Parts: sequence; structure tokens; C-alpha cells
Amino acid sequence: MRLKKLLDRYMYKDTATIYRCDEAHDGPVDDYEEVMVYENIPCKLSQYGKDLNFKATDMAPEVNENLRMTCNPAYDIQPNDYIVIQHQGQEFRLNASQSFCYPTHQEISLLRIVNNREVRV
Repeated sequence: MRLKKLLDRYMYKDTATIYRCDEAHDGPVDDYEEVMVYENIPCKLSQYGKDLNFKATDMAPEVNENLRMTCNPAYDIQPNDYIVIQHQGQEFRLNASQSFCYPTHQEISLLRIVNNREVRV
């Protein structure tokens, strides 16, 4: 499809590495390990809605940012996948929600939580 090729060429300037939790087969039943599913796939990171959710906790202020990744629908990105995106010299570490697929692309809402200490959801 021609539109997919145009998206790949002109829109997807960022790259994403996708990790997924998988059961470790040599440990206890509830022992999980992070497995790389895709490395450096072309994508586009963007913001949607300019509002930041701000919540004060006992430890530190916490800011939740809502971002969106767009990529080719051929990639199987699942809810709770951990995604590291390289965007214009910045690195974003995010968690995926359910992807929304179109014939030409898919959109995945992402969540990043920021506070004094590094936290992964």
C-alpha cells in the first residue's frame, strides 16, 4: 500500500525498542523476566492533550504524561509492554496501553510517570 510507504519514509523519524514480561522457565512460577520483542522499529512519538495530571504523594510530586506512539500495524504491541523510544536526542521510557489499529498504521497510548526517583509502572 502506497500510504504505508509514505508514512514509513516521512513520518516515522523516531525508533522504539519493545520489551514484554515473560515467565522465566528456570525459576519459581511467579518469576518473570523482561524479553526484547522488537528493536529499533520506526515510529512517531507525539503528545495528545496538553494537560498534565499532577498528584502530590508523601515521597515526591508525581507527574503523569500522556503520549502516543504511531507505527506500522505489522508490529504486535500489547498492553503493558515496556517501550523505550528515541525521539530527537531524547529517550523516553513508557508503558503501552491497548493498540488501536487502522489499515495504514496503529496508535498506542503511552504513560510515563515522573518523580524524584525513577519509577516504572
